[in-house]
Amino acid sequence: MARAPRPAMRPVPDPNVSMNAPLPTARAALLARLAAPRRYALAVVGGGATGLGVALDAAQRGHSVVLVEAHDFAKGTSSRATKLVHGGVRYLAQGDIHLVREALHERVHILESAPHLAQPLAFVMPSYKLWETPFYGGGLKLYDLLAGRAGLGATEWRGARQTLSELPGVQPHGLKGGVRYWDGQFDDARLALALARTAALQGALVLNYCEAVDVLHADGRAVGLVVRDAETGRDFRLEAGCIVNATGVWVDALRQHDARAAGRSVAPMVAPSQGVHLVVDQDFLPGEHALLV
Repeated sequence: MARAPRPAMRPVPDPNVSMNAPLPTARAALLARLAAPRRYALAVVGGGATGLGVALDAAQRGHSVVLVEAHDFAKGTSSRATKLVHGGVRYLAQGDIHLVREALHERVHILESAPHLAQPLAFVMPSYKLWETPFYGGGLKLYDLLAGRAGLGATEWRGARQTLSELPGVQPHGLKGGVRYWDGQFDDARLALALARTAALQGALVLNYCEAVDVLHADGRAVGLVVRDAETGRDFRLEAGCIVNATGVWVDALRQHDARAAGRSVAPMVAPSQGVHLVVDQDFLPGEHALLV
């Protein structure tokens, strides 16, 4: 599939923003911009990685953009991730080749664009059965093949001694060997903040602690938002040609609110699920390699 060209960095013609001035951070000034009568090309609800990425992309393309977030930027999933920039080994096992290939090629863009926040990370998968090393090694070689020139390093088979040296503390009894491959690691919340700052630099109006409380309609279409400043309780009306609901796992709350206002109902899009991330001391796994089970 052909990839669309990435937009060139260029300023948005917003008279309230100078590309040579420091980024505006005074909340009163930002709220004054929010109160000014203007019809935005795009209004984004949700200040996680997805919403901020949409806002940045649109601002780079020359569109007028406003983004509101009800809490801290990256408060939800974007600060509670695995901290990995990966192509999705598990999705490869599920046969979703297209998804894995696209993710692997996007991975390298993050590593190249934000080397202070993202870096390659070597993983070792220990094997306790003879068939595991060639089986998983073959799958990870396919992972390398899908990455192509965007690969971070070649998958390599490991003997038991090499595996123990790279994974100190791993169970030595019955260890047959392992496989080492490469993915990426990043600081998810800081990357989201970098997206917010860059979107603002490109002219987007980006505000947190500003909740979308209502959707405005005209002739059966959504044409804007009512947003509320959490500090003052003041409401602002925004007009927009397009509204993006990027609220992550809370996406259905805004959809259902919008539907009720229009006198209709919508089926939920998201089925709740829950996972757990355990944070352990570095002593649990010393060394520079990550462990994949």
